[in-house]
Amino acid sequence: MSLVGTDVAMVGGLAKVTGAVNYAPDLILPRMLYAKALRSPYPHAKLLRVDASKAEKYSGVVAVVTHEDLTGLNSYFGPVVDDQPVVATDRVRHVGEVVVLIAAESREIAEEALDLIEVDYQELPAVFDLLEAAKPGAPVLHEQRNETNAGVHREEFNFELGGNVCSVFRVADGNIQKGFQEAEEIFENTYMLPPVQHGHIEPHAATAYWEPDGKLVVHSASQNPSGVQEQLAHIFKLPENRVRVIVPLLGGGYGGKTHARLEPALALLARKARRPVQWVLTRDEVFLTGRRYGAAVKIKTGVKRDGAIVARQVEVFYEIGAYALNGPVNAKTGCYVSSGPYNIPNRSLSTYSVYTNLPPTGPFRGVGVSHVCWAYESEMDEIARRLGIDPLELRLKHLVKEGDVFVTGEKLVSVGITDCLERSAAAIGWKGKEEQSARPAGNKVVRGKGLAVTIKSTTTPTTSSANVRLNADGSVILLTSSVDMGQGALTSLAQIVGDELGLPFEKVSVSSPDTAITPYDKSTSSSRTTFHMGQAAQKAAREIRNQLLEIGAKKLEARIEDLELREGAVLVRGVPDKRLSITELFKARFGSSVGSMFGGYCFKSEGGLNPKTGKGKAAAFWFFSACGAEVEVDVETGKVRVLNIVTAVDVGKAIHPKQCGLQNEGSMLSGMGSALFEEMVYDNGQPINSNFLEYMLPSMEDHPMEFHSVLVETPHPDGPFGAKGMGEAALPSVAPAIGNAVANALGGIRIRDLPIKPDKIIAMLNAGKERS
Repeated sequence: MSLVGTDVAMVGGLAKVTGAVNYAPDLILPRMLYAKALRSPYPHAKLLRVDASKAEKYSGVVAVVTHEDLTGLNSYFGPVVDDQPVVATDRVRHVGEVVVLIAAESREIAEEALDLIEVDYQELPAVFDLLEAAKPGAPVLHEQRNETNAGVHREEFNFELGGNVCSVFRVADGNIQKGFQEAEEIFENTYMLPPVQHGHIEPHAATAYWEPDGKLVVHSASQNPSGVQEQLAHIFKLPENRVRVIVPLLGGGYGGKTHARLEPALALLARKARRPVQWVLTRDEVFLTGRRYGAAVKIKTGVKRDGAIVARQVEVFYEIGAYALNGPVNAKTGCYVSSGPYNIPNRSLSTYSVYTNLPPTGPFRGVGVSHVCWAYESEMDEIARRLGIDPLELRLKHLVKEGDVFVTGEKLVSVGITDCLERSAAAIGWKGKEEQSARPAGNKVVRGKGLAVTIKSTTTPTTSSANVRLNADGSVILLTSSVDMGQGALTSLAQIVGDELGLPFEKVSVSSPDTAITPYDKSTSSSRTTFHMGQAAQKAAREIRNQLLEIGAKKLEARIEDLELREGAVLVRGVPDKRLSITELFKARFGSSVGSMFGGYCFKSEGGLNPKTGKGKAAAFWFFSACGAEVEVDVETGKVRVLNIVTAVDVGKAIHPKQCGLQNEGSMLSGMGSALFEEMVYDNGQPINSNFLEYMLPSMEDHPMEFHSVLVETPHPDGPFGAKGMGEAALPSVAPAIGNAVANALGGIRIRDLPIKPDKIIAMLNAGKERS
C-alpha cells in the first residue's frame, strides 16, 4: 500500500478554504423562482380553512401549494412510518409545520405574499413532556399510522397502536430477577438529555424542476440521494429512473440531512410553477426542521461488593417529535447497546420512541447511543465511588473482548476497546482510586479527571454499489452516491481505488452523487461509507485490476501470480524492465490507446435482528472508543473549563490518519457542546433559542487547552485494508467523561441531566451545604 495509511492532500480542501466551492444554496438556474413557507404558529390544531387566493394574485407570485394540491399523490411519506404530509392536510402537529408554500420571482416577494394568506385554526390539546406523552390519556398525535412502502429502511419494528408510543424494542439475556436477587448493592437512577441542534453551517437547501418529458430533477443538500429519490418516486407515483437527485459537496450534515425534508413539497411547488424553484431555509427554520432526540434513561444495576456487575436493567424513552422519521431506528440502535460495552450476565433492555408536539427529530451523530452512554458511564463511576474501586479497573474488569458474545447473540470481531481505554487513561495521567478522593476544602477552583467508553453499531444490513472506469491514459474515476460533507469521503475512497489499481493519487477522481449516473448507496450516515462503499469501490477496482493482469500475463508471457500492478503499469516481480504501462495494455486489448475498462460491485452487509427477540446480527462492524477528560470547576461561579481531552477510537485501519484525527476532534467538540452548553428550549412548543446567538455552540475559546486523538488499529477482516468506520465513534463517550470529571472535581456531586451548566452546579453545591 502506498496511499492507504498516508495523509494525502484532501480532495477539494484548497477549494473549500479559498471559498471556491459551490454548495446547494449557491445554485442559480435560468428563470429560477424562490420558495417561502407559511408555517403553523400552533403546536397542535385542526386546519379549518386555508385561503391563499390573495397571495396567488400578488404581483411576482407564480405558484402556491396547499393541501388541495395533494390530489393524486401519495401525500404522506417517511423512512419508517408514512405519517408526515407533504404539506399540512387536516391538522398541524408542531409549531413550524408547513401549511402553504409559495414560489415567487424573489424571496422578498414570497415573504410579502405570506402575509396575504388566511388560515383558521382550532387549537387542540398538545403534549411536550416526553414521559407525559408516553402515558395513556395523553393527547394523541396519530390515531392511524402506516409502515412505509419505500425502501429507505426495510427493517421491522414493534409498532405500538394507539397512544403516542410509536415503537418498542427489547432484548435480554440471563435472568434479570435472579441477577438482582444475587446483587449485594443496587444502583438506580434516571438520566435526562435535552434536544440539541445538528449545528451544520449550511442550512437545508434544495432546487427542483421538471423536465419537459415529466422527469423530476432535484439538486439537494442531502446525505442520502438514493433515499430521497426513492421517496420522491413513491410520492409522485413515478418509476425511480424518472427522478434524478444531484448532490453537491455538503456544508455539514451530522445526520440532519439524511432523510427527505424540503424535497417533497418543493417538487410539488416546482411542478405547479413549471419553472425551477429554490428553497433555502433560514436558521430559525432549520431549528423547526430537525434536531437530536431528547431522552429519559432509567438504569438499574446490581453489583457484588467486589465490583462484579451481575444485573442491569435499562428503560429508555426517546422523544421523536411530531413525526416518526428515523425515531424507531434510533430506539432500536440505542436499545442493544444501552448496558454498555460490558459483559453482564443478566440484562433486560427496552427502548421506546415517543411522539410529542415538538418539531421533528432525525438522526444525529452517534444516533441513539450518546443518550444511553451518558447514563451507563455515569453509573459506572457511581458504582466505583460507592464501592471504593478504581473506575478504570472496574471498566477493564467488565469490558468485552475479541470473540465475546454480545447481548444480541453475535460474536464481536475487531474489538480494540481495552486499548482505547488504557491509552486514554494513560494520556490524561490517570492515578487510580485517587481520582475520586475528596478535594481540599476552601479551594475556589477544583480539578477532576473522568473516563468513559462507548460501543456503537453501524446500520445493518445495508447495500452500497460502486462503478469504476479506467481510461487509456491511466486515469480512473469512481462513480459513487456517497456524499462528501467534510468528512473526506472523496479522499479516502480515492486512496482505496488508487492502491487497488497501483495508481498515483492524482490519477484518481471520485464523482459527486447524481442518481442518473451513480449507483445506489444506502446513505452517507452511520459512519458506514469507508467500510461499505470502500468495499464496493475496492472490489469494483479489483475487477479492472484482474483484467489488466490477464492482459499483462499474455503479453509478458508470465503467470498472473508473478505480476504486480504499481506506478500505472503491470510488472513482473523482480524484473523491473519487464513491464507494460496501462496505455500499452489498452493497445494490446483494443488495438489503440482508446476505450475504457469497467468494474462494478454491489456490496451488501448481512445481518438484522429479530424484532421480537432482539437477537441476530446487529452490526457489520462495531465502533469502540474511549475518552479521558480533565476539567477545572470554579465553585463560586459554577463555570467548567475543559483542560485536556483524549479520544481514542478503534479505526480498524486508518485510511487517512489526519482525517481520522480531525473526525475525532469534531466529535470531541460536539460531545463537549452537549455536555456543557447545548439544549433546545421550548415555550409551548415554540423554540425560543433558535439561532446561533442564543443557542450555545462551543466556541474556539471553549476548545480544550490540550486535545489528543488516539487511533487504535484492530483490523477488521471484512473492511477494505482492514478499515472500519470511525466518524462518530468518539462522540458518545465525551459527555460522560466530562460529567465524571466534574463529579470527581466536586467530590462526588453529580448532575444527571445535561447540559452541565453553572446554575446547576451552584444549586447542587448549595444543596450539599444545606444537608451538611
